[in-house]
Amino acid sequence: MNGGQAMGGCMDLGAVLPEMALAGTALALVPLAGWARGRWRRLPAAIALLALLAAMGVTVPMLTAPPREAFCGTYAVDPFRGFYQLVIEAGALVSLLSLASHFRASEQEPQYPVALLMATVGAMGLTAATDLGLIVLFLQMVSLPSYLLVLLVRGDAPAQEATLKYFLYGAAALAVMAYGLTFLFGLTGSLNLRAIGAGLAGADRAWVALAFGLVLVGYGFEMTLVPFHVWAPDVFQGGTAPVSGFVSVVPKVAAFAGLLRFLLEALPNGLAAWPAVLALMAAATMTFGNLVALRQDSLKRLLAYSSIAQAGYMLMAVAVAGQVPEALPAIGYYLMAYLLMNLAAFTVVAQVERMFGSDSLATVRGLGRRASWPAAALTLALLSLAGVPPLAGFAGKVFLLLAALDGGLAPLALLAAANMAVALYYYAAVVAEMFFREPERIEAVAPGGGYAWAVGLCSLGTLAFGIAPGLARGLAQLGSTLLR
Repeated sequence: MNGGQAMGGCMDLGAVLPEMALAGTALALVPLAGWARGRWRRLPAAIALLALLAAMGVTVPMLTAPPREAFCGTYAVDPFRGFYQLVIEAGALVSLLSLASHFRASEQEPQYPVALLMATVGAMGLTAATDLGLIVLFLQMVSLPSYLLVLLVRGDAPAQEATLKYFLYGAAALAVMAYGLTFLFGLTGSLNLRAIGAGLAGADRAWVALAFGLVLVGYGFEMTLVPFHVWAPDVFQGGTAPVSGFVSVVPKVAAFAGLLRFLLEALPNGLAAWPAVLALMAAATMTFGNLVALRQDSLKRLLAYSSIAQAGYMLMAVAVAGQVPEALPAIGYYLMAYLLMNLAAFTVVAQVERMFGSDSLATVRGLGRRASWPAAALTLALLSLAGVPPLAGFAGKVFLLLAALDGGLAPLALLAAANMAVALYYYAAVVAEMFFREPERIEAVAPGGGYAWAVGLCSLGTLAFGIAPGLARGLAQLGSTLLR
């Protein structure tokens, strides 16, 4: 076979149909977003919605496809990738619905679909990349459009400050990570994760540990792990609530998928003692997030620290993913549940924020009397985040705790259970404000069909996955098969 034929065999465009659909749509929307005026401002969002639905349809067959390589071993086509891409596409779709109502009839209305689709493409690519260069590329593709989404309202001073912090922390974290990846290339002479895993068998353990520590900075930034979390509270508060919801879910799902693939393929058998390192980080992340959340009176900051704590719970199962077969399904299930309950909460906060121009706790005081359905949806999301049965968050936490126990991390599981009890206090405090305090305002919340669809879909999923977790668990089980 000559070089041209070999290259032709590598170019498997069918392996990237979902990414091509979204990227092509985003590029087509660039001139359209600049041209759209009046009622045509809604067109980019409608086209983006159709593109996401089409991408999901193309992604579904990957759940049962035999694992294989594409693009000369740099890209994986396996059920693991298919599952996490479906979760990312679902998160992007719900966020799009919420953004459609939030920016209705504003100058940002035709612009946000472009950035959202490009960030989604980057997130999807990160789940499949098996090449160090592609990992860096896709992390940048997730981050750069996310910066633009936070700065959608260009005249907003808090958004400008948040974007600057997001950019500076992100640039530093990804630069450190890229430096760590160069160590792996230097130690093995390969950019491929599986080849690196084989080549590190005889490498100096000190250099491997250093490389892992540097790489973890980049993934930890996207996952909001302590101590790489410091950007999140300011960014979540400075951005609009629907954007904060998107940033809290889509990059995080992609980073968890990317980290899992990196650990299981490039650092097999607990190389560089990564299970112990991640267990310690999980303990610090969940404890810090929950303790600081107790003091918050901004709903978006509260949800930011809640998001940090939730990452700690999931990291607990990541720490045992190399030895406990049920860890991967537990992580997959919880990420689905996290998407539903977090986006539901942020969407209701978006309705409150758009009506009152604030996300303070006082704005939801008496909301149960002023807007009973949004208040009920926010209550459902918060109780699920707290792990109250029979909601999806409860089943997910049970799966995570069982995985930790099976992996011999009983002390960490006990700490997680204590953290869940602490978290119940600040979630319940918001519920008490909505239903047991006299309202200070007579207005309800901002209406909108996109809000209603986003909240309805997430609330229904939170209930369904909690009452009958078997279906979602089975889907996550399918997504546990990855190319090795």
